[in-house]
Amino acid sequence: MAEDGIQWIAEVFDAYCVTFARDLDVAALVRRLGGEPARVRRDVSVGEALSWAMDQGSVALLGTCAGWAFAVELWSHEGAERGAPERVSAGTESVVLVSSTGPEAFLHSGDGVLLASFEPGTPAEDWSGAAPDALRATLAAAGLLAGDGTPCPGHDTDGAWMLAAAERAFGLSLPRRTLEHGTTEAVLLP
Repeated sequence: MAEDGIQWIAEVFDAYCVTFARDLDVAALVRRLGGEPARVRRDVSVGEALSWAMDQGSVALLGTCAGWAFAVELWSHEGAERGAPERVSAGTESVVLVSSTGPEAFLHSGDGVLLASFEPGTPAEDWSGAAPDALRATLAAAGLLAGDGTPCPGHDTDGAWMLAAAERAFGLSLPRRTLEHGTTEAVLLP
């Protein structure tokens, strides 16, 4: 799959929750999100996923890109709920980005522990998690966080900064053409 970064997501999807898991396959990610790998559907378009979600509940488009498995939910945020980031990160690392009807959120977990969590635009000293300083250092090294803990200028919205920060700090990418115009695997989430 092509690597297109992730900043384009906000241009295409009004609301989303994207869960990334480093070095996992799709079946493992589905299990950790509470889904059933045997129920994964193949060749699902975005339109079909939205229809399925309207009828049955939360649906995630699935795949792998740039060394990360991903689950893209449209209009739901199961990947950020009920300890999902911690489950997904067991033995690895996860990044969850949420922009939905509620506030936006950036969650970074590793080895089953929520390391950092914040709403974009929140001062860095107010971030929560077991190790928010590590994420602040990563984002500062990537040129995205100023010494005073505020986001560096250059993005129109907090959500745009969140996507740029996750893309640059973690090398995250999604296959835009496939997700926007093609088909991929999808699963119903509990």
